[in-house]
Amino acid sequence: MKRYIAILTLALFAGISIHANAQEKTEQPKDSLTYADMQMRKYYSIYQLANQFNDPNVARMALYEMLMLTANQPAILDSLAINYYSMNQFASAALVSQENLKINPDNQTALEIAALSFQNLGVMTKALDNYETLFLKNNNTNTLYQMAFLQFQLKRFKESKTSTELLLQRKDVDEIKLRFNKVDKTQQEVSMRAAVLNLQGLIAKETGDNEKAKQLYLDALNAAPGFELAQVNLRELKKPVGE
Repeated sequence: MKRYIAILTLALFAGISIHANAQEKTEQPKDSLTYADMQMRKYYSIYQLANQFNDPNVARMALYEMLMLTANQPAILDSLAINYYSMNQFASAALVSQENLKINPDNQTALEIAALSFQNLGVMTKALDNYETLFLKNNNTNTLYQMAFLQFQLKRFKESKTSTELLLQRKDVDEIKLRFNKVDKTQQEVSMRAAVLNLQGLIAKETGDNEKAKQLYLDALNAAPGFELAQVNLRELKKPVGE
């Protein structure tokens, strides 16, 4: 996720610069710039330096200054939401993203940051709502997986099962890798197929079909030998009731 945020920040960084440097493209003399244009350039330069020197607080204040000069430019709101998210200030990230969605409901960046922020805040229903809206726009496999996982957490097992079945039909389900925490606090990377089969096993267990759950955990291990989470789930399934 951090890699995704870094790439996205670079794209938004370029988007802001389009506005900040528009006058340069037309070779306007400095004297012809309005006060607002000069202020925009100043705060954009501060924003650049703050990012260069890894000072997110100063970068955020520069974004607020630019925001006042550009009438809620969506690119700046996206950058502001990402700034808050990168600092683990999830409530602020969610609020900024929601404000941005009022301007443009189709803003995929705002939808994803809102979904991630609500997920980190434990507001799973709102997180799922944003992921579902996002999936209708981006048709992305990772987004669909997040939907399936949240549907399971919310005990919407029928919906989660439908989502997992759709996932297993997607061409990139074997190519995408997901990371899971291990008991020893390290992380393990497995294919999304293995993760989805494990999730299907959890759904089967929760709906009372332990035999099917067992087979799905075994299928997950077949897709990713040594997948610790599936091994743990399989052991838990074999424990006598009440142990």
